[in-house]
Amino acid sequence: MIELYQFAPAWGLPNPSPFCIKLELYLKMAGLPFEVITENDTRKGPKGKIPFIRDGGRTIGDSELVIRYLKDTYGDRVDGKLTAEQRARGHTIDRMLHDSTYWVLLQCRWVEDNGFDRVREALFRDLSWPLSAIVPPLVRRGLRRSMVAQGMGRHSRDEIFGFGLADMDALSVLLGDKAFLLGDSPSSADATAHAFVMSFLGAPIDNPIRERIQRTANLMAYYQRMNERYYPSLAAAR
Repeated sequence: MIELYQFAPAWGLPNPSPFCIKLELYLKMAGLPFEVITENDTRKGPKGKIPFIRDGGRTIGDSELVIRYLKDTYGDRVDGKLTAEQRARGHTIDRMLHDSTYWVLLQCRWVEDNGFDRVREALFRDLSWPLSAIVPPLVRRGLRRSMVAQGMGRHSRDEIFGFGLADMDALSVLLGDKAFLLGDSPSSADATAHAFVMSFLGAPIDNPIRERIQRTANLMAYYQRMNERYYPSLAAAR
């Protein structure tokens, strides 16, 4: 059985990480049997990141590379019937969410004081003194440096949120009145998109991106539809 290593759940969500949610969602979509193993130490991942999987003696890291491995090993159970144009659209959605929206999410959680307070409370509550005083600010500084190195952190707060709002508006337009992003059936692009929408909506952190999603009817309906299919307990808690 595939072993999925990911962070412990938080805020009533299956995971605080959109990449963990994305990979878990893909495994559900593909109908592949898997076991979730809680792992909070990123150093144990083959790329120094979480999530990662172990399967048949192999360890694969990075959600995108894991999905590629799963398709190569078990067949393309989720995206196999997509046209070349749909695949290209899905790739574009993934890149937007991975390379733009993710950094806006970090702004919301780690740079904004209200977000950091919630993150600290949820993710570091089990740390004993003095680690509870040392580790959270240390992680925060490291992520801020990563944001600057990537480029997003060089922008003003309003500019950063402007990028995130544009991403959500684009996602809404691409979804339109379809049930799922690429048509009538969920695809791996939906695993990515739902993971990010859930990460903004499900975490109790007020920010302009969360507010925009809440005011966007088709994204809210999409969120509910995906939860009804894959996370019914979240759909019922609406």
